[in-house]
Amino acid sequence: MIVMSACSSQANVSEIAQQKTQYIQDECYENEESALNDAFKTFMTDRQEELGGLRATLSDENYEQLDFALKHFVTYWDQLQTERNLACEQHATCEFIQIKTPSLQTNSEFCDGTGFEYSVSRAKIINFFSDIERLELQQNP
Repeated sequence: MIVMSACSSQANVSEIAQQKTQYIQDECYENEESALNDAFKTFMTDRQEELGGLRATLSDENYEQLDFALKHFVTYWDQLQTERNLACEQHATCEFIQIKTPSLQTNSEFCDGTGFEYSVSRAKIINFFSDIERLELQQNP
């Protein structure tokens, strides 16, 4: 009987872990802000093409600096996406624990900290994109 109870308990833990994983997937990756991500990638591709068009009019040093800056923007974007994903996973985990724990279901402030971190991570992405969206490469006469 003890062995059966232990097996039953292990199966329950595995099921809850699987539910948590699915909950995180649904909350953080099913409806990921792909429209903004796609817009960023399109924007950066356009800037790389513009830079390529200006190549003949730029010194090697200026071209390399601009190319480095554009690549740095992509790297920073990826970093912001990773931060958003981690913050979302932490917040989704908190929400899952709250949903599965009857004594926490009425505590509306239980996930405020992780919710704030997640909101900040999304705001950083939007602010960064809106800042670089105004970036134009142009040749001075």
